[in-house]
Amino acid sequence: MAEPILQVENLSHQYQDGFSLQVEHFVLYPGRAYALTGPNGSGKSTLLHILGLLTAPHQGRFTFEGRPLSMSDGASVRHYRRQVTLVMQPAYLFRTSVFNNVAYGLRVRGLTDDLTQIRVSHALSKVGLTGYETRHAHRLSGGETQRVALARALVLEPKILLLDEPTANIDVDYVARIESFIAETRMERQMTMVVSTHQVDQAYRMADEVLSLRDGHMLKAGPANLFQGVIEASPEGPRVHIEGGFQLYTTASQRGLAHIRISPDDILVSKNLLSSSARNSLKGTISKASVEEDRIRLDLDAGIQLTIHITRQSFAGLNLTVGDDIYATFKASAVRVV
Repeated sequence: MAEPILQVENLSHQYQDGFSLQVEHFVLYPGRAYALTGPNGSGKSTLLHILGLLTAPHQGRFTFEGRPLSMSDGASVRHYRRQVTLVMQPAYLFRTSVFNNVAYGLRVRGLTDDLTQIRVSHALSKVGLTGYETRHAHRLSGGETQRVALARALVLEPKILLLDEPTANIDVDYVARIESFIAETRMERQMTMVVSTHQVDQAYRMADEVLSLRDGHMLKAGPANLFQGVIEASPEGPRVHIEGGFQLYTTASQRGLAHIRISPDDILVSKNLLSSSARNSLKGTISKASVEEDRIRLDLDAGIQLTIHITRQSFAGLNLTVGDDIYATFKASAVRVV
């Protein structure tokens, strides 16, 4: 795996109301997308503000691109801030036109007027705001303001993109378009992204790895068996065709391209093929077994990679070990569109 682009160690921040953010270890890898979930007040926005250096932590050690980041070194901080862009919630725009807002960072970086025009126009078209260039930013609706802020951030093509509830105020008709624009730009430019969201389905759509904050502490949600495929009708019921030529039964009503998730908790494990009403069964080899709190996590190589959660009692009762061949069985209703 590539070297981390950012490592944060022993991060601590305390507010006067008593809330404390404590993150012992946080690592971001180049080109990967991370989602932060958790209830209001769990520390999601605080963490993003610290990563964006808008809030100075009381304690913490940052390593950016392999080099320690010193908060007292002005040149080091300026370099970091040019590589990291934060879109806050609620978004803040300058008191000028939409075009000037989106173009601001490009001009600071010395891009030519012609290139700035091209990139701003492209970004605005992607967020559905073509024709808004001359409008005053402070006459926009909340959703339009958020879309301009996203365009302004993505047009800079930062190495790390931080998004705080990026679609919270956006009309539902634009959410899929905005998610697609973010994903397209991130993948084209190999950006690292951290997005906070209350929507668990959005977290799994947008991120390679989902993390959860509770009372200022980080909990890793772990892999979620996410796949992209095409859902089609069949005489036996809807099926989704995913990577490697696999076909899984689902109860999803939509058709066409979709992202699906199979919860690690919805998969049954057995040494022999089960006789059950569950319509999906894959045979694979256990590549890893690890303890996660009160359960065992199994990583299964079945042609596709599956993560499975089983109880300690089941693990012991089946006498399982790494290298064993097992069957993973799950219902069609467990293959959910996210």
